[in-house]
Amino acid sequence: MLPVCHSFACFLSTRANEQIYNNATERTHVVYVASLAGLLPAGPGHSHQSVRDISAIGAIQGLVALSPSTEAQVSRALAWCLHEHDGPAWLRLESVPCDVPFELPEDQELKLGVGTVLREGVEALFIGYGPTLLSEAWRAADLLLEDGLRVGVVSLPWLNQLNARWLLNAVAGIKHVFSLDNHHACGGQGDRIADVFAGTAGVPAPRLHRFAVEGVPACGKASDVLRRHGLDTWSLRHRVLKALSATGRQVQAFPNSFEADTRL
Repeated sequence: MLPVCHSFACFLSTRANEQIYNNATERTHVVYVASLAGLLPAGPGHSHQSVRDISAIGAIQGLVALSPSTEAQVSRALAWCLHEHDGPAWLRLESVPCDVPFELPEDQELKLGVGTVLREGVEALFIGYGPTLLSEAWRAADLLLEDGLRVGVVSLPWLNQLNARWLLNAVAGIKHVFSLDNHHACGGQGDRIADVFAGTAGVPAPRLHRFAVEGVPACGKASDVLRRHGLDTWSLRHRVLKALSATGRQVQAFPNSFEADTRL
């Protein structure tokens, strides 16, 4: 029997953490399906917003955590967990309605630690996982074209194990990388990206900017909560412009609507 355990991500990662760890030390093949992960839905409040599950399970030896970014990739990710990985796996699902503006190649196979460049960048790259923030990043990249910036988008479903060689090749020639964590910064995917950049042994690495959920997650409508945490399309555009401007990059003036938005 191959157990597939499913529950809310906020509860499965914490209440069952000891059992997950014990199973992993025995090299037991168990698939943990963690739904309703991340900042959304925000209506039930922060007790149900799973923004610490990656840090809670990410250090368990032998366990591989991944977060699909499209419906089609969910099927591939589940197949990988069941048939290709002989050990514990954490399948992180953002179970909310989402208008995803991009597609992944239909014949693309999942390879451990390897992501997909959804759109090429020149000045910078967004790197993230899951449909929520990657969709916001895609639309922000569209807006940034109006500001004269080509910002790429990379889907990286692997949360706690990255292929360093692939990642460094993907960011070659890029000066700024913006990691997107639908999770607190501590223990998120951004930490793993930082580890790779820190271990380049003299090879130039991009400057890493961490975008993640800060503080206790806000409660309310999805659009308002994403905006409150600076993770919606317009906020991402503004934050990229601000970051590049601070490093001396000449960019167009910030949109006036953001000048007066004290929440950011």
